Amino acid sequence: MTAQLGEVDVPATTVSCAGCHGSEGRGKTEGGISPSNITWQHLTKPYGHSHANGRRHGPYNESAFIRSVVNGIDPAGNELAVAMPRYRMSPKEMADLIAYLKRIETDLDPGLTETSIKVGTLLPLTGPVAEAGQAIKEVLTAYFADLNSRGGVYNRRIELRVGEAASDKALTAANAKRLIEDEQIFSLVAGFTWGADRELAALAGDSEVPFIGPATLYPQTDFPLNRYLFYLLPGLKDQMLALVSFAANKPELQKSRMAIVFPDTESNANIAHAVEQHSKKGVWNSVSKVAYPPGSFDAVQLAAKLKQQKIDVLFFLGAGNEERVFLKQAEEINWTPTIFLLGSMIGRDLLNSVPVNFKNKIFLAYPTAPADVAPAGVAEFRNLLENHKLNKRHTAAQLSALAAAKILIEGLKLAGRDVSREKLVTALEGLYEFDTLLTPRVTFGPNRRTGARGAYVVAIDPEKKTLIAASEWINVN
Repeated sequence: MTAQLGEVDVPATTVSCAGCHGSEGRGKTEGGISPSNITWQHLTKPYGHSHANGRRHGPYNESAFIRSVVNGIDPAGNELAVAMPRYRMSPKEMADLIAYLKRIETDLDPGLTETSIKVGTLLPLTGPVAEAGQAIKEVLTAYFADLNSRGGVYNRRIELRVGEAASDKALTAANAKRLIEDEQIFSLVAGFTWGADRELAALAGDSEVPFIGPATLYPQTDFPLNRYLFYLLPGLKDQMLALVSFAANKPELQKSRMAIVFPDTESNANIAHAVEQHSKKGVWNSVSKVAYPPGSFDAVQLAAKLKQQKIDVLFFLGAGNEERVFLKQAEEINWTPTIFLLGSMIGRDLLNSVPVNFKNKIFLAYPTAPADVAPAGVAEFRNLLENHKLNKRHTAAQLSALAAAKILIEGLKLAGRDVSREKLVTALEGLYEFDTLLTPRVTFGPNRRTGARGAYVVAIDPEKKTLIAASEWINVN
């Protein structure tokens, strides 16, 4: 079987029908091109079709369909768009194609039966964080068990399958592929990506498997967006942008010199670039970017250099205890810039080691706050633990996974009894200010794949060694 693109013949597999029309044949817009719905019920509508470009024609039958595929002519004799290849195939291949289009609407997606929906998750099952993986597995299992006891979703039970999120990203991706291809799951929910963000994003997109609520610091949200990814909480970039917005609204900082310091990795460089662009939209026309080799942080040299440059505002992307060492060095050279940090990246002892002269000068971003967990959410979580005799451990991870599961179920309900992966994606794209009772409210859309974009900002009180709320939720658009 071959396809003709202009004057060039190529293997038909390079321009497959599903590549443009989607696995369900309904068409999916990409690059400004909107392929037609080629399901047989749609093609044969008795009143015919009117297209956006003004082309009109009557309903298809098998002969008209063959002419379109082979010659690029619709039932009225109009030429199809140039982007539509012309195919050369045997009579048997054409008959098989028509037969498939006649049944494609009634075919169920993998993982979906009349009585069940099979979903998968990726969790650490061995190693130092296996306990967290087990805690999440227990909560997801309990939640779905309770749901199934009430009839599931439209009388379909939710069945959970677990793959391992390994320390090796290639192995994690391979385990996800096994869930999709061997276990035949309908969707992925919650779980960890363990540095395999790109690989899992590509797998979800290529397989057209929705992935709802993976826990990651680096959501894959660059354009063009991957339609099958739905992140609940902001990654490091959105949190840092919220810090920039917060800082820009502080009058005493608006005339200061600003710098962003980061380990020189691709992910951090992308965040630094986003911070630079966001800053220039506000009050800082010039931003100094300072990268250092990962694992080779020289606090003495860096502090001296930034002080010499008269930097007053500093966004710091270091990790572990680097910020503590840096603060100690800044104190020694009598330099007290206002410093903005990511709460999820700081060392455990920072709170107890901030010099007193940095009061009102250290601010942290967090993707959630205790107030996000509503009383009803607390009660729901507590009942789940008590009813299934589970221990309360790794609570933040459990709550995040539970929120992801609730969003999946809401999407399935909205998609209806005749759910498909495509209908689930469309339903999730319509969620607006959805309250999981456990996280900030979640909004998705065709051009938005992070449910809560922004952060809370808190300050460190070095005298009382406590965190103080410095802002409400700061949205990042």
